[in-house]
Amino acid sequence: MSDNQQPQQGPITTSVEKPESWQRVVKIEVAREMFDKEYSQRLKKAAKSHQKPGFRKGRTPRATVERELGEMLRMEATEELIRQAWMIGLLENKLQPLTDPALENFKFEDDGPMTFDLMVEIRPEVKAENYEGICVKQREVKVDDQDVQEVLDRLQESKATFEKVDRAAQEGDQVLLDLVPQAWDGAPDSGKRIDDQRLIVGGEGNLDAFNEGLLGMSAEEEKEISVTYPDEHPNENLKGQTVAFQCIVKEIAAKVIPELDDELAASVAEGKSLEDLRTEIRTDLETEAERRISQEMDQQILMALIEGNQLDLPPSMVKNYLESGIEEMHRRNLQSGRPNSEEEDAEYRDAGKPHAVKALKGILLLESIRKQEKIKVTDEDVDERIEVIAGENSFDVDRYREFVNSGDEKQRLEYDLLERRTYDFLMSRAEVTNVPADTNIFAEEEK
Repeated sequence: MSDNQQPQQGPITTSVEKPESWQRVVKIEVAREMFDKEYSQRLKKAAKSHQKPGFRKGRTPRATVERELGEMLRMEATEELIRQAWMIGLLENKLQPLTDPALENFKFEDDGPMTFDLMVEIRPEVKAENYEGICVKQREVKVDDQDVQEVLDRLQESKATFEKVDRAAQEGDQVLLDLVPQAWDGAPDSGKRIDDQRLIVGGEGNLDAFNEGLLGMSAEEEKEISVTYPDEHPNENLKGQTVAFQCIVKEIAAKVIPELDDELAASVAEGKSLEDLRTEIRTDLETEAERRISQEMDQQILMALIEGNQLDLPPSMVKNYLESGIEEMHRRNLQSGRPNSEEEDAEYRDAGKPHAVKALKGILLLESIRKQEKIKVTDEDVDERIEVIAGENSFDVDRYREFVNSGDEKQRLEYDLLERRTYDFLMSRAEVTNVPADTNIFAEEEK
């Protein structure tokens, strides 16, 4: 695509070409007279300070100074004029580049003007289309009694206790034991003894050897269990190693799950009966289902926007998005003690690029719709949102408002409100079809 602007008149003239929606090529011409003036000023300044044997300072013949310093001065003059031309090109053509300019097609003969191109990437000019009447499926909000019961079962499990029993360990029992690892010579290494370790027989976090070896053991019984650590174990010293442990069982405790009754309900929510708790759980599940359904509908809107608009992204925008994600991954690695690696970074870039492209296209298209439809958020809207969030989280409103206004949080709230209003606007013009609760909305995409 080419869309030329007429050159600006003067000693430095500029025009712009648009090879891509995200690319601008500033074509520049610098008059010979301007170069000669810049070069002459630099040569004059250099001659005043030039020191050469046989001549007093500042008295070296100009021809001699030019012979010795001319090439360097020409380069400096050229670089300065390129810098000036770029600033003029930015201002005259109202560019907001994402990248530093790349110099191309430089030409400067013995006579005539200096000409060159400066290529930059910019945020693409986006005008969203095809956003009226988007087809959206809305799943029914449905919470079954079984869904409520599953939450109650988990609550029962969380309130479970363990009581000492006089029998052999069974699946799900808690075993209290001491562990003594074997030293290099095969003898127990008492210096590395681990006392009062508690393990749940069959627990998901245990190595299989412990789950199998502890099954059937009784209090005061001893047994050697050999454990082979997996290659992906976080401890570098244990990866792939086989270690024998002398296991001394001290106590077996069986899990006791409390009755599902008003007493349990009151321990979870003070003053609530079991029936009250069931009602609260159902309401919470319905609220969560509504939230998921709303997210699904937003996602359908976004997918339709991306599919309905041709939009090319500048490579630097995708690169910066991915690098931001890698920086976040590095922060998480630091917190968890994991080392960074170039291989992991490369995998992140490859796997994350499709997501980055979709996310950036969505951001630009939603931003375009906000501009076209004049969707805005006022300070009053933000303050109202602050009060809602404070109420939902039992925050002191004034303190939370002060927190929001003291940093970047206000900007984030404004953006969230703008995004929500944009989706609401699009949804108000969408063609919504109600579908059963168990419908897989994105089944076609997954195939």
